[in-house]
Amino acid sequence: MSEWRGGGVGDVFAALTNNRGALRAAEAREVELIARACDEWSVDESAAGAACERLVRGGADGTPLVGEFLALELAALFGTTTTDAAARIASVLDLRHRHPDLWTAVVAGRLEPWKAGKVTTACSNAGLSCEAARWVDHQFTAGCVPLPWGRAVRRLEGLIVQADTELAAGRAREKRERRMVHIGEHADGGSEMFARLDTSDALALKTTINRLADALAQAGNTELVDQRRATALGVLADPQAALDLLAGVGAGQASNRRVILNVHIAGDAIKRQVGAPRPTEPTMAKPGLVARVEEAGALDIDTLRIMLVGCQVIVRPIIDLSQAPAVDRYEIPDRLREHVEQRNPVEVFPYSSRRAQSCDLDHTVPHDPLAPPGRRQTRAGNLGPLSRTVHRAKTAGRWKVTQPQPGVFEWTSPTGHRYVVTPDGTHALGR
Repeated sequence: MSEWRGGGVGDVFAALTNNRGALRAAEAREVELIARACDEWSVDESAAGAACERLVRGGADGTPLVGEFLALELAALFGTTTTDAAARIASVLDLRHRHPDLWTAVVAGRLEPWKAGKVTTACSNAGLSCEAARWVDHQFTAGCVPLPWGRAVRRLEGLIVQADTELAAGRAREKRERRMVHIGEHADGGSEMFARLDTSDALALKTTINRLADALAQAGNTELVDQRRATALGVLADPQAALDLLAGVGAGQASNRRVILNVHIAGDAIKRQVGAPRPTEPTMAKPGLVARVEEAGALDIDTLRIMLVGCQVIVRPIIDLSQAPAVDRYEIPDRLREHVEQRNPVEVFPYSSRRAQSCDLDHTVPHDPLAPPGRRQTRAGNLGPLSRTVHRAKTAGRWKVTQPQPGVFEWTSPTGHRYVVTPDGTHALGR
């Protein structure tokens, strides 16, 4: 058993206490500065046009309007996504305008901002009006701030229901009606799935999965029961394979799966391979090779082999980007779009993680419909994926961007902060 002997460890604890106090003060100061940025961010309301900045509700009911491009500025400064920055703005404005007691506690250093954010977000997500949120604010600050956080959260749940019981009943009905299935978090050859079902459907699905898991065991599957149930759920992706397995035919091997492999090949490499003799033995993957599968992320070669078993494999060659097709017209050919999306797999705005496939392909230098033929304005070196809001901010001239070389984007924010975005990430260059 360790024992405090005075001196050194006491100094360490004192330093930790001081550090925690300084950290809480710095976090409170950041909350105040974000609120101030909301106050001082200006929008030219006389400007017209689809790309002009609009005023949007900053948070929930009772919060003021703010410029929609403020989130872009903060996202780049904080090194986060625009979605996270907008959520941070909403949390700060909710705190100041809907939860004045909590705001005072945060500014005074009596409550960590992240705890206050949990309260404001819970009230906002519950749909509470400003008046109801302020009632919760007063009750929570008076009776829950001194409590251990777990107890405070449980009290908060009751306060939110008590603040508007009719609204709480409506949330319960909506939850029963809000059925969904989410599949994501693809990494290392495994994925997570979350579902919200009617109870009767959930029980029926459970029964079917158990039956398939038992049939897998009878067919020779030696996995642990939880693993076998996961395999059984995957078998349901091929209804015929599931029916065959329940009928005692086959081992549940799917036959309806397809995967597309995008293979990056230099143009001269294709020429060298034409006419080359086919090897008599399969070429083994070199140690350390990594495959990147669409929507599944990076995989080692052995995991890729397991994933491809039973799949129809379509090989789609991606030719050297320097040879990507360029055209005079504004419309982007599919092959060129694939090149750009493979080169920049996520949005080219600073710190964005939005997938390129969900973005617009923006002409870095705007397309000139009056330009003479031969300019090849629609080319890989003049295209980049941008989300709709960022696209509008760039079109409005608030954010400036150049593409000095294909796939590399240099951004300047409205306040003069500069960033370089490459396929490998974002580099902040300062103001």
